Amino acid sequence: MSKKENGTLSFIVDTAGSGHRIDKFLTEKIKDTSRSRIQDIIGSRKVQVNGKVITKHYRLTEDDRITIEDLLENNSRIEVEPQNINLKVVYEDQYLLVISKEPGILTHPTPSRRKDTIVNALLYHYSKLSGLSGKERAGIVHRLDKDTSGLLIIARDDNTHRLLSEMFKKRRIKKTYTALAWGSFSENEGRIVLPIGRSRLDRKKMSISIDRGREAFTGFEVRERLKDSALLDVYPATGRTHQIRVHLAYIGHPIIGDELYGTRGSRDLAKELGLKRQFLHAGKLKFTHPVTGETMELEDRIPGDLKKCLENLRRRSKM
Repeated sequence: MSKKENGTLSFIVDTAGSGHRIDKFLTEKIKDTSRSRIQDIIGSRKVQVNGKVITKHYRLTEDDRITIEDLLENNSRIEVEPQNINLKVVYEDQYLLVISKEPGILTHPTPSRRKDTIVNALLYHYSKLSGLSGKERAGIVHRLDKDTSGLLIIARDDNTHRLLSEMFKKRRIKKTYTALAWGSFSENEGRIVLPIGRSRLDRKKMSISIDRGREAFTGFEVRERLKDSALLDVYPATGRTHQIRVHLAYIGHPIIGDELYGTRGSRDLAKELGLKRQFLHAGKLKFTHPVTGETMELEDRIPGDLKKCLENLRRRSKM
């Protein structure tokens, strides 16, 4: 059952809802609201269970009392304006497209930034996009951080979106990133298996969280050793927020140019090299096309700013 009071919506969980994740439960209960939007509302700390703020992973029990504050404000959709922003399309067919995302641009709008994102550009250039996640995330199946460049898959219809999401969930899409990491590596390859969750100390950051985090797997190979750093091929098997950045920082090798997770040494090297963002690029994708069954192998070379940085570092390493 549900009840509205002064803009607050409340639910008492019955037997049928017991055991369900809260984001799934609320998506079914609140009409015309996508699951991703529900997750955003939960992430804004406006949802409580029995008087306590919870995460989207919380599993309900019978008689739990759920309250959502400022329902009308939280449930209002972000108005997204189509914008004539250039898109670098690497692959395109009637089911999906793969673009090369430039650094400095958000994947989709947020309440604080509603323009100049990939979604604004997609809505201008394409009339047919998946609507599973709402207009504010039209076509978006996965994301790249604002200052990360590289390959991004876009779904052009709901069925393709569902199939791609399932492939990501089952780790059937192989992603390869190029990263420049601080410090020297004694090993040639490695695998980091540590759960990641929202930092308790800083809500803008993610951190290793043994008790509350979600499982995360990151493999890496050292491609080239340089002075005070190493060029890596990185293979994230899962897609947690900031995953590569958090994992590499935790083992003492933060990405050069990463302001959020970097160290003084890694930041100083970035300044010396003239690097204005984190050296992280989603360079390769390999997967089976969800509709045609074709093997897809796509590559996006590192952009000019990272290439210049690498050239400077190689010269520095020879001195």
